[in-house]
Amino acid sequence: MVIQASVFTRKGVENVMRFAFELAMTRPKHHLTSATKSNGIIHTMPYWDEIFRQISEEYPEVHADQYHIDGLAAALVLHPEKFDVLVGSNLFGDILSDLTPALAGSLGIAPSANLNPEHEFPSMFEPVHGSAPDIAGKGIANPIGQIWSGAMMLSHLGYDDAAKTIEGAIAAVLADGKIKTPDLGGSSSTQKVGKAVAECVLR
Repeated sequence: MVIQASVFTRKGVENVMRFAFELAMTRPKHHLTSATKSNGIIHTMPYWDEIFRQISEEYPEVHADQYHIDGLAAALVLHPEKFDVLVGSNLFGDILSDLTPALAGSLGIAPSANLNPEHEFPSMFEPVHGSAPDIAGKGIANPIGQIWSGAMMLSHLGYDDAAKTIEGAIAAVLADGKIKTPDLGGSSSTQKVGKAVAECVLR
């Protein structure tokens, strides 16, 4: 047999949740959803829920709700427009970070960041899909996730205008729809999509 322990500290949980609430405050909907599973994981998840309720009282402007992770996955598939900012433990966040970009069209477009909000230690930025070794060297990987991760890094470092320029270029290329990698139903190469975004940035 094996036993694996999950350690949830109040400081760690509060840090994650406060960041999520602060992010929700900057969004038009002011909507934050917590992913839980307190009906099955009977120690860490009720603890998570309790802290979520406590912190939500400090942010009355934010519409805060919670879903069990299985129900949340189903609701995201059926009604993705209902949600905005999601907060969850590492396990649930990993699941949701695959599900949500797939709903948007492809795992290849999603950026990610491991953030130290206080800027005391380095943060790391990478696409959600990671290295995609199954298509390595074929020139068909979608570069959008990597490019967008770079934009997130610029924003984290305080270069918001540069980040918005890159994000705007990504949006323009995707909206045009003529140049896209196979995961989005196109036939363009990694290099061609990257070049299209770069050219759009320089306009």
